[in-house]
Amino acid sequence: MSKFLMAVAIVVVLAAGVGFILARQAAELDVVAVTADVAMITGFGGNVGVVRTGAGTVIIDTMTFQFQGEAIRERAEALTGEPVVMIVNTHYHFDHTHGNPAFDAGTRVVATDRTLEYIQEFDADFWTGEAAALLPNETFDHQQIVRIGGKTLHLLHPGRGHTGGDLVAWIEEDNVLHMGDLYFNRLYPNIDLEAGGSVREWRGTLDVVMAAFPDARIIPGHGPLSDEQGLRGFQAFMAELAAVGQDAATAGKSLDETLRDADLEADAGYEALFELPLVGGLNQEFVITRAWEEATGVIETSPH
Repeated sequence: MSKFLMAVAIVVVLAAGVGFILARQAAELDVVAVTADVAMITGFGGNVGVVRTGAGTVIIDTMTFQFQGEAIRERAEALTGEPVVMIVNTHYHFDHTHGNPAFDAGTRVVATDRTLEYIQEFDADFWTGEAAALLPNETFDHQQIVRIGGKTLHLLHPGRGHTGGDLVAWIEEDNVLHMGDLYFNRLYPNIDLEAGGSVREWRGTLDVVMAAFPDARIIPGHGPLSDEQGLRGFQAFMAELAAVGQDAATAGKSLDETLRDADLEADAGYEALFELPLVGGLNQEFVITRAWEEATGVIETSPH
């Protein structure tokens, strides 16, 4: 299990003692209109894309809990006036997939080949019984174009970053891009080295995205609605972070020395997605540690 998933699992266990508070927070969903046909639902577990196609609703990511998936489905169908006909999972992490079982068995669920592989390797215990019916059932390696009603979705695996299997989803007619967790807007990102993530390659992956889908309105995996300028700011931070790791490896620095000496500027104003005493969180120390681990080979990233 990756460090991030371990930390989130601890969060869930700790939260069990105050389950009514967690349930209240997780049940809170807000809707942001992006275009007339595309909306972003925000809540505990990141950002969900909702697309009205004229021939059914497409959902991009489903948050953390089945009851959230049920609320997302209800809210999305009320917004669009159309039943959900397809789910897109941008990557395998449970805060983006565990809402899937709230949808009808047989619903089209699209993801990359690697996302399905990572689910089976790291999260198989969840996907048993009835949940198994909402596993990705349509996968691809690099790119897939899906046409439903009046909408064209371009699904692209642009390279390594958050994991080794992320996809981005561009709604052509609306010029809206859902980045999944390849973009944390003004938040420190998770870097899942154990599942093919890479600090070193993340910058180039974002170059591929922006070259393919320029000037789009952008739904990040976490954080507020954004645009290409915001994404470039995040890319600058990832480039700085990669340089910190490489410099540490070249100089033979220990992790403690790297944490002490790291000189980051592009993350001014960034916040931790979560942070807990004794556990840590998605903060500056976490991302510097991940950069050092990859660059020094202390943790080898899985093959792409």
